[in-house]
Formats: sequence, C-alpha cells, structure tokens
Amino acid sequence: MRMLACSLGLGLAVFLAGCGKKAESPAANTPGGAPTRTDDLPTDPEEKYKVTYVRAAQAFSRNDLENAIKFLEIAEQSKPGQANTANLRGAIYTRQRDWAKAQLAFEEALKLQPDLPMAQFNLGEVLFLNNKYKEARERFQLFLNSQPKNDLGLYKIYLCDLLGADKAKAESFLSSLQPNPSSPIYYFSKAAEAFVSGDKAAAMEFVGSAYRIYPPDANATFADSLVEKGYLTGEQAEKIPEEEGKPKISELRTLLPEVKKEEDKKSGNLLPASANP
Repeated sequence: MRMLACSLGLGLAVFLAGCGKKAESPAANTPGGAPTRTDDLPTDPEEKYKVTYVRAAQAFSRNDLENAIKFLEIAEQSKPGQANTANLRGAIYTRQRDWAKAQLAFEEALKLQPDLPMAQFNLGEVLFLNNKYKEARERFQLFLNSQPKNDLGLYKIYLCDLLGADKAKAESFLSSLQPNPSSPIYYFSKAAEAFVSGDKAAAMEFVGSAYRIYPPDANATFADSLVEKGYLTGEQAEKIPEEEGKPKISELRTLLPEVKKEEDKKSGNLLPASANP
C-alpha cells in the first residue's frame, strides 16, 4: 500500500511545517530508537496533540500499527475534530484492509477540511482498490485540481479510465505521453495498457525499462497499482532488471536531447549534466 504511505508522508511534512517546530529526536526506548512511551508526553493539550500525532505517523510509516493506533487515540483525545488525525486513521484502516472504516475516516477528514489533498487522494485510492473507478476518478481529479502537475494523480486517473468504462479517454491520454527523464509515468502507463490488453511480455518490457532508468522509489509508487490489481507480484515490482545495470541505447535516445555536430565540437562532445538520466 505504497500510495498511502507516500501520501501520508506529504501530509506529515505540511503538518510539521505548520507547527513551527522540528520533529522530536528518536527516543531510545525501542530497539529501533522510535518513541513508544506515553509517560513522557507534554501536559499541554496542544503540545500533546502535536507530539502524539507525529509519533502515530512515525509508527505507521514503519508499519507498527499497534503503536500508531495507540498514539493516534491520544492525539484525538488531546485535540478532537482534526482532519489530519482522521486522515491518518483512514490510512491505518486501509493498511488493515478495512475498506468501510477507511472510507468513513477519509470522508470525515474531508468534512473537517474539504481542501485536504491527501484525504482526497487516499479516498480515491480506497475506491480504486475496490474497483469503483468512476467514484475514484472523481476523487483523484479533485486531488489533481490542487496538484495539477502531480504525475501520480494523472496516472491514477488514467488507470481509472483504462480499467473503467472510458477507454477513449485512456487512449487519448496515453497518446499524449512522452518519455520524461524525471518521471516513469510513460513506461508504467504503457505497461498498464499492455497488461490490460493481455500482452504480458510487452508490459514487462516497459516495466523493465522503467527500472533501468529511474530510481527504485520513483518506480515503486507507480508499480504499486499494478501489484494491487494483480498484474505484477510484489517480487516482480521490487526486482530491478540487471542488463549490466545500464539503460538500453534506445531508451537513452528518448531521454537525452539530440546534440548537433557543431555543438559537439564546441562542447567537447559532453552532454549537459542536467540531461543525465
């Protein structure tokens, strides 16, 4: 469920910036150094809320759901009616595959803060995972309205069209894509189309191309949807194709700008550093 973890990370960054304080240093009361104590919490309700929310989010990020729930409950008691805590609770329910409770939690977050982008995305994700593509698309579109250049949001809308009933929109979007040195959206969109069409060999070629070109973390957020839909296994999504660890020449040509011969002479045949994949 990489999408939710990623989404929560963005939401946490916004929250900490709003608090105007640094994240607390890890405590030494667990083997991994993560704080799980409750006897050291501030007495002031506002400060207690901030500390316990952060600890709940940290526990969620390491998949320690027991402590995530423990600290989230304290945060909710310290400061009820907060959109961030409702969003986090929805993320925990999603991790537990409790779809009904997750949906209610995200809807509560949006009632409390209608313009919370991560709650829109997370609600869309729950609907997407339950094959409610029309409703999911609406939520991803609302998320994209506030993040218009977010490739993950664009990819999710494309998948809703591809897997739903609007293949024309999916084809139109796909035809508009070009390889981009900063995002694997082109390769995973092409892979999704091939999987849906039943051409697994072509799909795996596109996935392999993405993993040869982009960092693993960038690929993981896009591969996750294909794993959830059963087109990829988790093992396939995590495995990076070797081929001497280098992109194919044909892939590099789609990513690096063509350098004219006259320019080659002036620059000593060096590509600009910004053009390196």
